[in-house]
Amino acid sequence: MSISKFALLTITALAMTLPALALAADSKVPTTKSTEHGIEAHTPAVTSFGAVIAGNQLYVYGGNMAGAHSYSNSEQGRNLYSANLKGGAWTKGEDGPPLQGLALVEHKGKLYRIGGFTAQNAKGEEHKLESQAGVAAYDIATKKWTDLAPLPEPRSSADAAVIGDTIYVVGGWNLKGGRSGDWHKTAWKLDLTQAKPQWQSLPEPPFQRRAISVAAHNGKLYVIGGMQPPGSPSRRTDVFDPATGKWTEGPELLGEGQMTGFGNSSFATGGKLYVSTINGDLERLSEDGKQWEIIAKMPTARFFHRMLPVDDKHLLVVGGANMAEGKYDQVEIIAIP
Repeated sequence: MSISKFALLTITALAMTLPALALAADSKVPTTKSTEHGIEAHTPAVTSFGAVIAGNQLYVYGGNMAGAHSYSNSEQGRNLYSANLKGGAWTKGEDGPPLQGLALVEHKGKLYRIGGFTAQNAKGEEHKLESQAGVAAYDIATKKWTDLAPLPEPRSSADAAVIGDTIYVVGGWNLKGGRSGDWHKTAWKLDLTQAKPQWQSLPEPPFQRRAISVAAHNGKLYVIGGMQPPGSPSRRTDVFDPATGKWTEGPELLGEGQMTGFGNSSFATGGKLYVSTINGDLERLSEDGKQWEIIAKMPTARFFHRMLPVDDKHLLVVGGANMAEGKYDQVEIIAIP
């Protein structure tokens, strides 16, 4: 774990989180332990980054290497790193722009880097934060980035997922120099079967949220938690069905206090959808999709991390932070209860 302390978000945020932590501590769910693996710690520790697993490799791009609410160009990641799931050191790949708050997805041997924001200021200067519209594909075989059609508008603090051959991007906002931005009312898709893929609009989402997670599950898109304007956290789940083109509201995440959904991470594996929260809860969506259930406590409670499936029975957690303990550099692999 990084020894640097992660500054508190706000007194209010902490007050909202403590009841949820106490509730979780009293629950009967099992506490998981990380299985033994040989993946080295990812240093420097980062938050708000992109990560995927492709084949037997874990990939991480970008992120914030500074403390909470501290941003500068030199403290943003601009490198693609990979590590073999069987263990070993991290390998540095081809560089790109400095970004955090980006999305990273994988499809058929390529990684897709989407949006994010760049700090245009140097360390110690007044923040100048600008969301980006850039999209690029990394070919794992050639180890090269190729620019694709940019997003129709700059977007950061969003997330993305793949259903079939299509990338879906939802949520986020557009930072134009300050530390607050214009909240997006739009969502987009990119059909990767096209010779020159172009972004197409989705029906307008019935929400505006950022710091969300987005996951594909049973052919549908799940948008989970996050923050809503003017700045209140949300435990809400929204579901988009590409077959019907309709949005519906799903169940709220469990856990007392709205902070539960802030900076969460979600992914589906083995026909089940999972989400890990700031409280350290591992939640699973019920078979009928009508409720979440807490099935375990994670080894470490993190937010602005990434949780990814190793296989149908194991989840990997990388990066992120805890308000009390700081940023995490160690990688954890847990067995799903």
